[in-house]
This record gives sequence, structure tokens and C-alpha cells, in this order.
Amino acid sequence: MTKKIPTTLLILTCLAGLFYSMVSVPNINAVEADSKVKTTSSQKDFKEFCETVEGRWIGEVIWITDWPGFGKKGDKVTAYSEFTVGEGGNVMTGRFYAGPGSGTVLAHYDARTRQIWERAVSSGGNVWNHLIYKHDGAWHVQTTGSTADGKKISGTSIRSFSDKGKTQRWSGAWSIDGKKLDPLRDVFRRLDE
Repeated sequence: MTKKIPTTLLILTCLAGLFYSMVSVPNINAVEADSKVKTTSSQKDFKEFCETVEGRWIGEVIWITDWPGFGKKGDKVTAYSEFTVGEGGNVMTGRFYAGPGSGTVLAHYDARTRQIWERAVSSGGNVWNHLIYKHDGAWHVQTTGSTADGKKISGTSIRSFSDKGKTQRWSGAWSIDGKKLDPLRDVFRRLDE
């Protein structure tokens, strides 16, 4: 003898499943589709990014929060960076020095995901992962990472270049563990031209 599922239970289960698929799945797909459209780049884009950033820079940085090993929120420091392209044009490495701290940067192109990634690790133990893509003539950056004590870093910013590539400005907003930080407002000038 077979058991029958009560009609009300069957309808409620179907409605719950339909509601879940309407609310959850399209949002997930929309975010993924939106991210893919906005963040994909080509090998040619990566080469352009490297050509834009490669070289020596000096800048004025205003700390947007207390960065251990670097300084306190609001401090203005002089920063130096140098980037070189290597491995047949497949990677760009860099070093930066700001106040008493330093860091190492590695940028590369991921052909499978068609994305430009930049990873930075500082002497203070912070880690930044920058997903970089060009939009409306500026380099946009989606940042994730962590502080030395494990707090989540996230945010978005723009690196815009002017004066025929001699000036680089960072603007945007980051947060640590969901707490908004002061806005990015760093300015760098090219030294090697």
C-alpha cells in the first residue's frame, strides 16, 4: 500500500522551494555574472597595467587606520615604491616603503579566470589581495585581505593616472571587520622619467 503526501504539505514544500530559488539563486547568479563582466581583463590589459605602474614612485600617504609597523591613523608619511616586470612579462614584482614599514607586491594575470591579481604583504603582517580591472579609463580595485591579528580587510578603490602617467592617485573606501575606514587619498609621482 502506498502512502499519499497530503496536498497542503506538497503545495507548501513546492512554494518554499520556488521562493528559495527566486530569492537566493538569481541573486547569486546576478552577482557572479556582474562580477565576471566588471572584473575580467585580457593579457593585453595586464600588459597595459604593468606598463602604467612599472618604475619608481614617491608619494604622500595618509594612513586610513592604525597600521601596525607603519603608523597611526591620520599620520602623513612619504612612501616609495618600485615595480619591475619579469618572467617574460607574466609577473610584476614590487617593493614599497612607507614610514618605518615595508612590503612586497606581486601582480599577475590569471588566464583561466581572466583576471588581474595583485597581492601585497607588509612588514606589519597585513595581507591585501587586489582584483584589478579597467573601467572608464581608470584602474578599479576590489580588495580583500587581513590584518596581522586576523581581521577582515575589504573595500573598493580606483587608481587613476594623469599627467601622461606621471601622477597616480588612489581613492576609495576600505573597511576592517565591517568598520569603515577614512577614505583613501594617496598621491604618487613617478620618479624615473
